Amino acid sequence: MKILFRIVLTLIVLAVIVCGVGIWYIAPDKKLDLRYQDIDVKAKAVEMLKTQKPEITLSGSELNELAKKELLKHLGDIPQQITVTGAEFHFSGQEVTTDINGKWNGIIPFGAELTFFMEASGSVLELHHESTRIKSLRIPAAQLGLGSIEVHLKDHLPEMLTVDQIQFLQEGVKLTFKVDWMSLPSLLLK
Repeated sequence: MKILFRIVLTLIVLAVIVCGVGIWYIAPDKKLDLRYQDIDVKAKAVEMLKTQKPEITLSGSELNELAKKELLKHLGDIPQQITVTGAEFHFSGQEVTTDINGKWNGIIPFGAELTFFMEASGSVLELHHESTRIKSLRIPAAQLGLGSIEVHLKDHLPEMLTVDQIQFLQEGVKLTFKVDWMSLPSLLLK
């Protein structure tokens, strides 16, 4: 009887150690949050007026702010057992990697890296989820059911600007516009 008790106790201790190591392994590497700042398009429009070039470049950090804002709208698309607590997007041409922090079942913290492919459709940037990785573990994209995140650039631009073309840069995007130059100074008065 004592031998059986020792075997059961040993198995329980081993299970606790394995679970502890697993939780430590998937824990986030960096602290992230979901706070974002709105982009000051007015300053970019003033610069556009000065240079008289109908284009604006959005840096990777500005796109990160836009993507975080859109991610908040898509949190309902994520399976219920996953709670996202932080995110940071990194842009490199059409490839987007996202560091995500979250909790599984509200208890177990994890850090993951999601990979997206970004396409432009009019004034919309579409980020299509391709893969998820937690450290060296790959999770099929279909298992998360995240789908696509759409960033509607028109929602962040003055009415007189219409996106004509989107060019993907190494760290950001360049937007070329159709502009009603006569109405652009009215933006400065607001």
